Amino acid sequence: SYGTSGDDYYGGQADENIVVFKGKSLYPVVDEQTGTTTWYERKGDGLLDAFANDIKLGSVDPKTGKFTPHEGTQLGALWPDGFSDVLVGDDAKEFLSDDFQSQLRKKASEIVEKENVVEKGDNPEAAKTRAEELLDTGEMTTPPDATAEEIAQSTLSNTNIQAAEGTRKKFSDLLKYPSDMNGSQDYIQFSMLEYKPKDLIGNGLGAGDRPRVGFKRDGGGRNIIGTCALPIQSGIKDTNAADWGENKMNAMQLASAELALGGLEDAQALAGATNKVANALQGNTGVAKEAVQQYFAGKMTGVTGLLARTKGATINPNLELLFNGPTLRPFSFQFKLSARNKGEAEEIIRIIRFFKQGMAPIRTKGNLFLLAPHTFQVHFVHGAAEDREHPYIGKMKECALKTFSTDYTPENNYTTLKDGFMSSYTITMEFQELEPVYNDDYTDLDGNADSQIGF
Repeated sequence: SYGTSGDDYYGGQADENIVVFKGKSLYPVVDEQTGTTTWYERKGDGLLDAFANDIKLGSVDPKTGKFTPHEGTQLGALWPDGFSDVLVGDDAKEFLSDDFQSQLRKKASEIVEKENVVEKGDNPEAAKTRAEELLDTGEMTTPPDATAEEIAQSTLSNTNIQAAEGTRKKFSDLLKYPSDMNGSQDYIQFSMLEYKPKDLIGNGLGAGDRPRVGFKRDGGGRNIIGTCALPIQSGIKDTNAADWGENKMNAMQLASAELALGGLEDAQALAGATNKVANALQGNTGVAKEAVQQYFAGKMTGVTGLLARTKGATINPNLELLFNGPTLRPFSFQFKLSARNKGEAEEIIRIIRFFKQGMAPIRTKGNLFLLAPHTFQVHFVHGAAEDREHPYIGKMKECALKTFSTDYTPENNYTTLKDGFMSSYTITMEFQELEPVYNDDYTDLDGNADSQIGF
């Protein structure tokens, strides 16, 4: 039996650790080194139990989250020492149910959290997180003195290592179609990248940079998960755009803005702004007076168009087209893949799987978060020029694969090869760049920038 707690475990048979189930007193013992939670029935509560040992019911492995019953010896009928000696039938079924196991886990977590604070001196903010870590992964990685802000930041920055089991992190180094494509012809290379968020703050107050990954995998400092090469298709195009919009600001708004900007600086600036507005009014005394009267009369009465009704005029709105911000470029690709042999058919299947699985969201352990899918860097390659990026086709920045569609019957007729592979597949992909193209991106191009199209 266990006391209230030990140097290498949490929990024990103390009253505050007890969970009553079907009249039986149960308590957990959590191994501090492995996170394994073992449940016992506490004996000795009654007269007949005075000399009985506590009974081990089973353990929960943090890596699987599953409860494994402990079965004792064949003498269990005389001297109970296992799960089935304590719980049978519907009682055993209810104990093993997901709902009750969730209650037991919650109790174990509360015990670890409490003892982390009371006995080990952890910050209350860190204790709960450390308890969850121990029961989920078998180790506590959060520092015991971590604050709530530090915990939140650590959780967000470390989610990339919390992907659920089965998440694929490596594909083939170079999938390609057709299978006999060599480096002498031009092609498109899709490099799948492990998503990496930008720093919130860069050198100044703006966001950090996202370096572009070059064709030869240079730059960017990114983990390349796999690559795929496909022949360049017709219909290659890009559209660069900027978001411009109409903006209006009449004389009254201009004057108010001038005064506000001066007031935000200092008294001298405010005085200068006031004089500037006063001089402007004096220069147009009659007209300005009329405009001010009409403006405030309309404000007081809630009437619009008062000046137009009385004078057949309106205050100049100073309409101007102003820059609002950049836009993100979309890109579309379509490829028809027709196998000429079994090996090429298998490669086509791998290519389709490459894009489909790569664009899928990534779950974390416990399904608490969803991580961003992998992203792609697309390069147009000029094979005849020693495998370099094509200088006369626009380059692309890092992209997200937003949609991927597969047509299994592009000939409008269901036909398969003898092994069951479809005779042809047509895949259509819609990409969008993660960040806009800026003026200085063209300057940063390798070699003679003026001899390249750039982005």
